[in-house]
Amino acid sequence: MTVLFDVVDPRGFKVICTEECWNDHILDEHPIMVGLEKEVEETIRKPQLFIYQDRDYPERHIYYGKSSTGVRYTKVIVEFQNPNSGEVITAFLTDSGKTGEALIWPD
Repeated sequence: MTVLFDVVDPRGFKVICTEECWNDHILDEHPIMVGLEKEVEETIRKPQLFIYQDRDYPERHIYYGKSSTGVRYTKVIVEFQNPNSGEVITAFLTDSGKTGEALIWPD
């Protein structure tokens, strides 16, 4: 497993994204994300629209940032199997958040 990038979020939690996740999941499912690795990394480092907890999977935290496309948001979902470190499981562009997501940062 090769790490594409690792970053620390504003809470001090370490987050990694593997090349396998980026190429075999994110780009396969969301080809519009080609070339947006730095944008995803920055969304985790400095989420502009807060961090939420997924309504169905409490171990998943959702980071939102303003997309460079101008009208959409970058949404990054990170799974935390350990208390202070997580792994990106997907990232994509969206028009809005998902109903039921709970704000966890800032608290």
